[in-house]
Amino acid sequence: MIGLNTHQTQSTAFDAVVTMLCSVLITTIVHSVHVDIPSTEQLPIWRSHNLKFSLLQANNVKTIDTARIYLSSEERLGQVKASSRFAIDTKHPGGFAPEANSQESISSIANQSLNYLQTDQVDVYYIHAPDRRFPLEELLAGVNALYQAGKFKRFGLSNYLATEVDEVVRVCREKGYVLPTVYQGNYSAVARRMETELLPTLRKHNIAFNAYSPIAGGFLTKDVEVLISGGEGRWDPTTMLGGLYHALYNKKNMLEGLRLWDKISKESGIPKVELAYRWVAHNSVLKGELGDGVIFGTRTIEQLNQTLAGFAKGPLDSEIVAQIEQVWKIVEVDAPLDNFNDSISKQ
Repeated sequence: MIGLNTHQTQSTAFDAVVTMLCSVLITTIVHSVHVDIPSTEQLPIWRSHNLKFSLLQANNVKTIDTARIYLSSEERLGQVKASSRFAIDTKHPGGFAPEANSQESISSIANQSLNYLQTDQVDVYYIHAPDRRFPLEELLAGVNALYQAGKFKRFGLSNYLATEVDEVVRVCREKGYVLPTVYQGNYSAVARRMETELLPTLRKHNIAFNAYSPIAGGFLTKDVEVLISGGEGRWDPTTMLGGLYHALYNKKNMLEGLRLWDKISKESGIPKVELAYRWVAHNSVLKGELGDGVIFGTRTIEQLNQTLAGFAKGPLDSEIVAQIEQVWKIVEVDAPLDNFNDSISKQ
């Protein structure tokens, strides 16, 4: 899921983002899910969320992941008592809301999240993005106070640069604060800069990596001609989210790589979306034994079934993996690190 989420509020909107820890056997994969629930008024006429919850549980889904900036996601998860069936992860806005990063604001926002979620404690509490205009020490003091109060079990970071992760760890160690043990970052077959720019630092500090946007915001499912003509839906360039996606991915080398991606899909008979998910989960640098995971999204029960079935098929053939390496060589020069550092933080 991208850092800037624009969930719809219609009864048809139900984004489930599932974090799956990479593992050789599908039965040992641990799952975490982000779910957008319809409003209270819509619940009597739209109950498919309960079917999705049951399907996720049947596939060993353990956790629901959300964030304060995901509009009313936390409130709706509370309305359907999601915390009674799943562990919950959420995120403090951090750099997405610079005015909210004083120690007092951190406490207020966290308690608001817990109130919305109708739970006393979440599993992972992330800082969604770095706030480079605010003292890091005060932010971390606020996070540690929440930890000491039992508001969360594990501390996570998202969209931080490697040098910033080092600094967070340094301050936490010096102050005796809770250390970060989980990181959510952008990673896909066409966005692999984290392999060299971030992952070595995370490994050094024993921080697990959860990859968001494994289909590059949907880029790896698109047709080149559609993008050249402007795009539609989430890729409508006249919208904030669509404009962000085009700025990150609608580039000459990215489009050339997408053409090869389409060719690989057609020749192998594997759908483009399945190629993307299986590569990240089974053929990338992620390691399940180190707690790494993949975040994926789905809107319908049919899509959820298809995605889970795709993961269960396991690793791609070596010939296909070699072709995907060629895609990376084509796009590497234009590839983004993540949505926050390559676009949002520069606005």
